[in-house]
Amino acid sequence: MGAKIRAARKDADLVQAQLAQMVGLSRASITNIEAGSQAPPPYKLALIADVLRVSAADLLPELAELGGVATRMPEHLAEALASVTSAASEIEDGSHGQS
Repeated sequence: MGAKIRAARKDADLVQAQLAQMVGLSRASITNIEAGSQAPPPYKLALIADVLRVSAADLLPELAELGGVATRMPEHLAEALASVTSAASEIEDGSHGQS
């Protein structure tokens, strides 16, 4: 998973510190995740996937190997989790519902 996150981050032209700030983690956590020594919690994985504009299934090779529903369902859940996480961030920032 770490190598896929690293590749997607580089494809998005982000450095670790930028991704960390966007998903609410430390740069050290992103380094550890990319190195494979730390796994993000599922809701953070969903947010990382959303920020990098990939599906959570794209970041989890085990799910991609299963195919079919196994790859679609995590993407659906990842999108829902990313939406909830985004709304929570807006509420924390005080910008929820403002246009």
